[in-house]
Amino acid sequence: MHRARLLPLLMTASALAAPPAIGAQSTAYVVTTDFATGSLATIDLDTRAATPNLASVHSDARARWHDGLLYVVNRFGQDNVQVIDPAQGFATVQQFSTGAGSNPHDIAFISPAKAYVTRYELADLLIVNPQTGAALGTIPLGAFADADGIPEMDQMIRVGSRVFVSVQRLDRNAGFTPADSSLIVVIDSDTDTVVDANPAQAGTQAIRLTGTQPFTGFAFDQTTSRLLIGCVGFFGALDGGIERIDPVYLKSDGFAITEAALGGDVNHFVWGDAGRSWAIVSDASFNTLLVAWSEATGALTDTVFAPGGFSLADAALNDRGELYVAKNDFVSPGVWVFDAASGSALAGPLDTGLPPFQIVFDENTGSVASVPPADEGLALAPAWPNPASSAVRFTVALERAGALDVRVYDVSGRRVRTLFAGDAAAGPRELIWNLRDQAGARVRAGVYWLSARADGPARSRRVVVLP
Repeated sequence: MHRARLLPLLMTASALAAPPAIGAQSTAYVVTTDFATGSLATIDLDTRAATPNLASVHSDARARWHDGLLYVVNRFGQDNVQVIDPAQGFATVQQFSTGAGSNPHDIAFISPAKAYVTRYELADLLIVNPQTGAALGTIPLGAFADADGIPEMDQMIRVGSRVFVSVQRLDRNAGFTPADSSLIVVIDSDTDTVVDANPAQAGTQAIRLTGTQPFTGFAFDQTTSRLLIGCVGFFGALDGGIERIDPVYLKSDGFAITEAALGGDVNHFVWGDAGRSWAIVSDASFNTLLVAWSEATGALTDTVFAPGGFSLADAALNDRGELYVAKNDFVSPGVWVFDAASGSALAGPLDTGLPPFQIVFDENTGSVASVPPADEGLALAPAWPNPASSAVRFTVALERAGALDVRVYDVSGRRVRTLFAGDAAAGPRELIWNLRDQAGARVRAGVYWLSARADGPARSRRVVVLP
């Protein structure tokens, strides 16, 4: 098996407390709306001073910040991308159509002169020059649609040269409810073609998700090189969760946490780390709450913000350890700021004029760098979940068939368990360690090392075992 296929990627108002130390980010950009008109506001991260009504945008819009510019995706009824330059007094310096009735949902940047735009009402992904707005072509995704012919492409993230596109597959003839499955379509941005996620199956395959209706944006876990996305399933039913996706071997790893554990439909989530992340969920009475959760335990840790009503639209974590939260009701709208570690309120509500809908910081988002392939034809992917309390799964891949030895060691270098020893075929092999030693006894809590060796040097991954 060729390494290009086997190992393509090994791999992201009044102040209640003094502002924290200054970070690299300086500004929060806030898309605001009353669902009749839309506007843009800013919040200075040093002073927490909010400035509303800096530019007009569509009432149904989302934004990306990229290389100093704001790209506002004006969605249903406007069908264009508006490029705003904060350095020029928030002037609109470019605006280009995505096609009549296309309902664009996201933009992903490939190079200074190339970007992809998802179009919710069409079956083709649009390729554009973001500098000029010129259309460069399309990538057909109709093969991944359900029976109504529309795939409902939504959010994107670029990992190296590959772009991952969430495809909801909703049945428009049944009130936009989920079809049998939802997908992540993988695009090779070098060739503008769909990558086959499962060559063993006939045709060109996408990544099939455990949940349905991927509803949130993507996040990237740097520790395990996994993507995450929130799947809401059917609204009002606890049938979804926040799902992990392996961008190397192009498969789902299942739910990191379920909606049942979160206590409601997943409307949005913010990834922190395995010990503490956050989600906006709506409960059975359609009250939205900002909750903290732990992937390590698969459970909630606390409720950070519960203002009542369907009032929380978005949350974003900045590089100062602060959570900015958009409260968009019509009674007391504004942006609230919380300490991410403790959950304590730092400021709010900060007046953004119209109710806040989305928050982005001044850093490029929607792409992460790939990690170079391993040498010697051997790859050992990060274990998941990590930390672990019951078992961990991981993938070992050989470029060529040959002898393979996979063991677990403790921190003193003592062999704890042999997981595989023998001849192995070329390609990926998933292994599970049930946190037991060679004699079958459960190991003690602490740090362990997974080690894989073929013809060359061993590859190792650290695993933390919880009590």
